[in-house]
Order: sequence, then structure tokens, then C-alpha cells
Amino acid sequence: MNKQDQIGFITRKIQYLQTAIMHCHTNSMLKLPTTLAQTLFVDEKGYVWISVSRPPQYSHELDKSFHVALNYYKKGIPFFLNSFGIARIISEPEELNQLPENLKEHYNKEKLVLCVRILEASYFDKEPKSQKGLIQKFKQSLAEMFYGNNDYFYFYRDDEKYFA
Repeated sequence: MNKQDQIGFITRKIQYLQTAIMHCHTNSMLKLPTTLAQTLFVDEKGYVWISVSRPPQYSHELDKSFHVALNYYKKGIPFFLNSFGIARIISEPEELNQLPENLKEHYNKEKLVLCVRILEASYFDKEPKSQKGLIQKFKQSLAEMFYGNNDYFYFYRDDEKYFA
């Protein structure tokens, strides 16, 4: 898969999930707290534009550029996405005037707009849970009552079961 296909794939997944938990990775004394981030737009270069709640401290005292992790997850969706990149706070009047109209409406006194350049993204498919029937659940519960759950006493290697 070439780089353009990778960017397109990640872009589609981000736009589908829309919401991420943002973790700020900076050693600064004053930083954005871990918060919920709403994806506004993903441009053709792979930059992710997000909106976060404005922190109680003055935003002009925050670092203008810092590392962030965006963890995209939605209940019931069979995949999730973790990304790491460099975020930049959009606060200068020149930058704000150049924003597309749909992004300008998200910039207000309660919200900050960030532009995140993705450096690394990891996509994961979740394995579907096996559906156990009522009788299977009853048998398992009964066995665990008498014998305990001994899953940690053995392991598999080359399709052979070894006991620890």
C-alpha cells in the first residue's frame, strides 16, 4: 500500500469515527488536559483538524505546538485507531481568517481549534466476541465454581498444550 493509499485509508477511518480522546504529551507546566476531541476535517495532506474544549487557563499561555495522541474508538464499531502527532493551536488572527467557513464556526470562547500532523497511526481490528449459549455459560460457571479458572496454568505453543 503506497503512502497516498495509507493516508486515504486512515482519513476514511478517522472521518467515520469522528471522536477521539486526546492526550497531550508535553513536559510543560501548563498543558491541555486529556479531553474529548471532535474531528472537524481531514485535509488532503493528512492533517486532522480537531476541536477541543478551551481549558480554564489562558490559551495564549499554552505551548503553540506540542505532541498529542489521538485514540479513536466507538462502541460497537469493529475497529479502533490510535495516532500520534504534532498539534498546533490555531489562534493567530491571520490563521483564523484563512480557515474554511465550516471550521470558523467551531472556533469560539468555549472551543479551541487544533491542527494535528499525524506522524504515526495504528489501526486495529477488534475480534468479534464468540456468542456463548445459555447452556455453555451455565457449564462454564459450574466448572469454575468447583475447579476454579485455571487458564493461567497452561499455554499453547505449536498447537500443543503445555502446563506451567
